[in-house]
Amino acid sequence: MATYKWKRADTSDGSYSDIASATNASYLLAAEDEGKYIKVEATGTGKYNGTVLSVATTAVVAAG
Repeated sequence: MATYKWKRADTSDGSYSDIASATNASYLLAAEDEGKYIKVEATGTGKYNGTVLSVATTAVVAAG
């Protein structure tokens, strides 16, 4: 089992803050994510016990 925390920052190596209510295995991008960088932190329990932080995405761009 795992828990998730999605995070966003202004730069890829910047300070990431949690995205409120983004705690599922997947995250649907929102308008406020445009131009931001996204990471996810997964924390496992049970057979896998630990925390992994993904690499940052490229800057989010609007579709179209």
